[in-house]
Amino acid sequence: MGEMSLYQIAISSMLIGWFIGLILIWVRYGQFPHAKLILVAILLWPLLLLDEWLKLSGYESQLSFLVGTSQFFSAIIIACVVLSIRQLTIAKFANNNILFFIPCLLLIAGQIPLWLESNEVRVGMLFSPPVGDLLVNWPFYATYLFTAIVTLSFAVHAAEYLASYHYYLSDQVVDIDIFEMRFTANGCYILMFTSFLSICIIGLAVFDWLPAIVHWQTLVNMLNAIGCLYIILLLVQNRKYSPTPFAYSQMDKKNYSEDHLRFTLKQAEKAIIQHKAYKRKGLRIKQVADAAHVEPAALALATRFVLNRNFRAFVYHYRLEYAKKVLMRTDQKVTSVAKRLGFNSEKYLSNVFVKYIGLMSKRDKKKNAKAVKMSSPKTAK
Repeated sequence: MGEMSLYQIAISSMLIGWFIGLILIWVRYGQFPHAKLILVAILLWPLLLLDEWLKLSGYESQLSFLVGTSQFFSAIIIACVVLSIRQLTIAKFANNNILFFIPCLLLIAGQIPLWLESNEVRVGMLFSPPVGDLLVNWPFYATYLFTAIVTLSFAVHAAEYLASYHYYLSDQVVDIDIFEMRFTANGCYILMFTSFLSICIIGLAVFDWLPAIVHWQTLVNMLNAIGCLYIILLLVQNRKYSPTPFAYSQMDKKNYSEDHLRFTLKQAEKAIIQHKAYKRKGLRIKQVADAAHVEPAALALATRFVLNRNFRAFVYHYRLEYAKKVLMRTDQKVTSVAKRLGFNSEKYLSNVFVKYIGLMSKRDKKKNAKAVKMSSPKTAK
């Protein structure tokens, strides 16, 4: 048995990663809100390398009608990935899922000219992809190019969902580190890079500027498969998710009167104190809003415009007051208090506590100065 080539090692490595992902989705299926979508994506993923399987199996002549069809499955997979990310980041969204699969229909239509070619031509394209001659080989180029463009645009779309999610994260959760999806965002950037690189490779092939890369379509297939597999594996992580419970368009002060915002804040404060919600690790704004019978969006806006802080800082105030009482009245260690309240470490709690005490001192001084000014008699001119 000869040594494996770099090509075979890459394929084998991706298969191992795919098998791990398949096991993870099977074990954790009930934990994921996006389970159905990501299951479809991971089951279809091996078909991204359909052309490579045909070459390795030796049945390319008998199954020549399958040459190039992997591009169609690519559009389905990336659509499932984007919809999964949307489901994980937004609680309320337009029910327009079918629109994300329109590129699949376009790719099927784009396959027709290739399917009309003879078996010999399709097999020849598999082992020796065309270079140059755009007018003759445009069906082959168009399929690969459109797939790469769809992947790039969907990856950008997914990155935008995650960017908005992280921007408003401190407005809807307290313990940000529990709900952050930074690695998934990085996965979107990697997918953007691989799809952009594929576009560049296809462009070079069109103009016959790739003399050193004979099997350029294999390189494009591998890049696409790697990018998709990486983002799929990130989406089967065992972690907590907190879809934003309000539409981003609601985060406008004009949507609510100031009286309504103050009332919302008062109800939320009552609920937090009554249920001692500040002690709960992983607390979300929806939980407080439900307990206070108010809208999450109104509460997020109330903390922003009435208190000039986000929801996270709003709850931290109660956490730090509680920590101060515990440390002053008991002999509990700072480490245990920090762990119980969800602070990362004793040092982190100490730093936050020092800043909090300083902020409270400044506010007290301002209040005292204002009270003295109001109580002092006016001087006659």
